[in-house]
Amino acid sequence: MKINAVIFLAIITGCNKVDPNTAIIPKVKTEHLAENENSEEKTIINFNNQIIDVLKNKDYTKLSNYIHPEKGIHFSIYSFVSDNDKSFSKADFEKYVDSDEMFTFGHKDGSGAIYIVSLKDYLKDWAFKKDFSKAKINYDNFEGKGNSLNNIKEKYPNAVTVENYLAGTVEYSYMDWNSLIFIFEKIDGQYYLVSIANNQWTV
Repeated sequence: MKINAVIFLAIITGCNKVDPNTAIIPKVKTEHLAENENSEEKTIINFNNQIIDVLKNKDYTKLSNYIHPEKGIHFSIYSFVSDNDKSFSKADFEKYVDSDEMFTFGHKDGSGAIYIVSLKDYLKDWAFKKDFSKAKINYDNFEGKGNSLNNIKEKYPNAVTVENYLAGTVEYSYMDWNSLIFIFEKIDGQYYLVSIANNQWTV
């Protein structure tokens, strides 16, 4: 009887052993990481949609709520980001967004003409030059590709981008595509807008 009891206990103990490979990489942790990534993407896409609504409704003062408190906001008229592009601190954005003061935002492709407008006119006539509420949303990816350099990822290596992409038309051989790009960086666990860039086919 004692021998049988020992054998029975040995069998039970062996059946309850945990596979060490399973213990090293629990499935729950992997799923948890994926959930966190999806949650972050949803948060940023939600910010994107809110900013699109702000621009479409020309309610520009509300854009200040999304601007990075330390870095302010940078505007690039194309996807090549330069230190010479126009930037505003959050305070200056709030100061000038409703004013008629003129600023230089860059040079237009082709003509090379200097683009000088007020901040509100830049947002209306350049940043939101198309109805980007109908655009395809590309999270951390760029679909619009032309013959100009896109250095956004190099300039903002720790940022997350959202491209609002409008495809071109048959009439213009699809070369009339346009993109509105929002660039977000995190501070104190919260994402803020650090830059708005446009992109299109250039010559």
